[in-house]
Amino acid sequence: MLSKYRSVLSLPGAPRLFASALVGRLPQGMSSLAILLLVRATTHSYAAAGVAVGAFALATAACAPLLGRLVDHFGRARVLLPFACAQACVYALLVVAAQAGAGVVALIVLSGMAGALLPPIAPAVRALLREVFDDQAVLDTAYALESIFQETIWIVGPLVVALIIAITSPEAAVALLGVECVAGTSLFLRSPLVRYSSTADGAGQERVSALSSPELRALLGPVALTGVALGAVEVGLPSLALHAGSRPASGLLLALWSVGSMTGGLWYGARIWRSSLGTRYQLLLVVLVICTAPLIAARSIAAGIVCSVLAGLAIAPVFSCQYALVGRSVTPGSETEAFTWVSAALIGGLAAGSAVGGAVIGRGGVGAPFVFSCLASMLAAVIAVGFRSRVQQPA
Repeated sequence: MLSKYRSVLSLPGAPRLFASALVGRLPQGMSSLAILLLVRATTHSYAAAGVAVGAFALATAACAPLLGRLVDHFGRARVLLPFACAQACVYALLVVAAQAGAGVVALIVLSGMAGALLPPIAPAVRALLREVFDDQAVLDTAYALESIFQETIWIVGPLVVALIIAITSPEAAVALLGVECVAGTSLFLRSPLVRYSSTADGAGQERVSALSSPELRALLGPVALTGVALGAVEVGLPSLALHAGSRPASGLLLALWSVGSMTGGLWYGARIWRSSLGTRYQLLLVVLVICTAPLIAARSIAAGIVCSVLAGLAIAPVFSCQYALVGRSVTPGSETEAFTWVSAALIGGLAAGSAVGGAVIGRGGVGAPFVFSCLASMLAAVIAVGFRSRVQQPA
């Protein structure tokens, strides 16, 4: 089972690439909770804190394709580090504004600015994997490993924030975001595979937009709907914990959901697949529906624990398949931009899914977000038929 992962990590520099990318992206897993708690402590309003976090996410989604295009045009080092430094400065301003008792509008604007400046390390990693691995089977395993590391960020990041706040304050957590962003980005750029890749120095030539690929445009719909489905579950799990009478179990259910995703990703990356990539993607979306459906009937913490792990099993495999599809659909010279478009669609879907998932709880009960999630995943599977034939054969 581990032989496929060894084939990925045996490439010189690959272990350091994954490790440095994990450190570089850790602020992404910390930012939402840190900003939420900082704005809540300053304004004493969860509504204002939620808007600030939403502004961060939406600004990230809106600006990510532009940053990806800049990376493709000028090179990773010339874009990632300057934007990391700029984001660190905005985090510092956010801390100063909070300590000065700034108004809600100022805190929300600064949160949005921080999100807009987020260095697109994750898309850069996925584009780089496509560049350094020639064997498609090994590349699929590399994408699966990348999905597992992404889940690690969402588990470790909130825990780090919780630890810092328990020891110091929300201001210290946000300040650490800036330090970590610059240090992690610098570490990532010093990875040998990043330094010596073909786009490390930037070509500086005019490039075609990633959206010129009809396959990529067709993929954005299912990706956004997948985000909607996951956003609904992200709201539904804490609601399930509260319904069962245990507020602390909210974090446990969300963590187990990520653990399930990591487990599914390990299994997916270790298998040798003979089905076509398009067919596999569509089937995985159906599996996502099947794995999420038991949450509709869950009403206790014990049931929630089992169903949360089950609901996560298909997430990392779906993401791995998405990355492979992007790799085969991308227009040459716009690799990073293509992956940022997928990230933007996913983030936008997550925001919409969280909003609708929270709204349907009041009318449909604790199982309503999971019903909505299943419907969104099924619609994504149906839409996926539209582009499946285009990616039947390896590029």
